[in-house]
Amino acid sequence: MDKLCPYCGIALRPRIVYEIEVDYCSKCGGIWLDGGELNKLVSKIREYDKEYHEDKEYSEFESKYKKRKKKRGIFEVLEDIFEFG
Repeated sequence: MDKLCPYCGIALRPRIVYEIEVDYCSKCGGIWLDGGELNKLVSKIREYDKEYHEDKEYSEFESKYKKRKKKRGIFEVLEDIFEFG
């Protein structure tokens, strides 16, 4: 028996999020978790976040980006948003 979306009432589809299978509603976009899935997702996100921040290349990029971001004026920000120049 298929699980139904509590909001829409249509059948939920399986979807993989951070290597965890969750139930997804293709109509409303809702993601529904079974017992323990939230804890698994939080653990995976923390694991990925730790790996991401331990990467030397990422750390150097983030450092340069933050310095560049602080030095930028309003026109540079607008150029990025609207892709001028």
